[in-house]
Amino acid sequence: MPSSKTKVAIIGGGVAGLIVARHISSRPEDYSLTVFEQTNQVGGTWVYTDDTEYDKNGLPVHSSMYKNLRTNLPKEIMQIQDFPFKDQDGPSFVHHSTIRQYLQDYTQHFNLYPYIKLNTAVNYVEPETSATGQINWLITSKDLITKIEATKNFDVVILCNGHYTVGNIPRIRGQETFPGDCIHSHQYRVPDNFSGKRVCILGASWSGIDIALEVCKHAEKVYLSHNLTELLDTKMSDNIEHRPGINYIDGKTFHFRDGTSADIDNFIYCTGYKFTYPFMSDKVEIRTDDNHVEPVYKHLVHTDMPNLFFMGLPGLVIPFPMFHIQSQYILRILDGRIKLPSCEEMRLDYEREKSMLLQQGIPIRHIIKMKERQWDYYDEIAAAANVPSFPPVIKKIYDYSNKMRELDFMIYKNYQYKIVDKNNFTVRYCKPC
Repeated sequence: MPSSKTKVAIIGGGVAGLIVARHISSRPEDYSLTVFEQTNQVGGTWVYTDDTEYDKNGLPVHSSMYKNLRTNLPKEIMQIQDFPFKDQDGPSFVHHSTIRQYLQDYTQHFNLYPYIKLNTAVNYVEPETSATGQINWLITSKDLITKIEATKNFDVVILCNGHYTVGNIPRIRGQETFPGDCIHSHQYRVPDNFSGKRVCILGASWSGIDIALEVCKHAEKVYLSHNLTELLDTKMSDNIEHRPGINYIDGKTFHFRDGTSADIDNFIYCTGYKFTYPFMSDKVEIRTDDNHVEPVYKHLVHTDMPNLFFMGLPGLVIPFPMFHIQSQYILRILDGRIKLPSCEEMRLDYEREKSMLLQQGIPIRHIIKMKERQWDYYDEIAAAANVPSFPPVIKKIYDYSNKMRELDFMIYKNYQYKIVDKNNFTVRYCKPC
């Protein structure tokens, strides 16, 4: 007899995929679940590898993790709502290996491994419209061990393939004339390679600053090139020098937009990543120009194909707890407790929001950077799903830790936070070991 269960495919076994799988798998009587993960373990970008280009299967390395990375958010607000960290008294800003273990423990605790197909790459996803107008999905995948391909039919597809694999390389006049070593932060692993070098780092978001603070301990000089005037007065190492954006490159000489120049040995692009869905059929409209994915309703639902979901689009958010709420929102759509507007209404809603943000002066490439917009977003989708949103203490710790970061990039990760209740927290400074 054909199964009456809704067949759900999750593409990607990183944080978002695991959290969605935890909620879908909690309803085995209603859903048949398959998680496709192309590597040999769960965790996505939190799985460190020394490899920087291709993995053992000849696929592009997925992770952008570097060897010494510690989280840039306290674990007390990173933790998933129904799965706290074991060590509640330890450091707040933890090494990436701690997060990887946390995700493996999460997978074990919620018994997700039976649903996960490791070493399985998704090669093609194609929509198929039935006579009744229902969209189904044909997913062609390849077992990377046996080399066997298979095509299966699914009712729902949830894209969780991450956003830290394909680096964005902006066009700079003369960049091809630079004779030195040049990498994207995706390929960065250790700072030792830059000993005694003059290094230019383009971009001063989380990874740009973090890598600059690592590299400066080995390099002769680090030029941190960016256009963020608010960073100019922040405390950094004496051999880090702020410069505006790069005007052009002439061999080893970098000319900056303020008319100054510097001779450079190594160049690191910390210029963000591209959203990519290389396995998706051309029958699905997905535009990913300028770091923006559309047309997507509530940063989650394809406006024309409401059984196609996107996870991991918003940036400058608290991702793990956000995925926890988003997953329950998706589940409520699938079980009918959330009634989506029509496809036309969803597209209009999405277009209205986009237009409003553009009118506020937010460039399209920054729409995903939610910052202060994140709190209303959590509250909105949590209310729609009838689940708890973030307690007030999460925003308080988030704001406080960001303030400490802005005051001194060198020491903000030495603060330790402890949640007292839903409104209050304590914080103390801990000298590094």
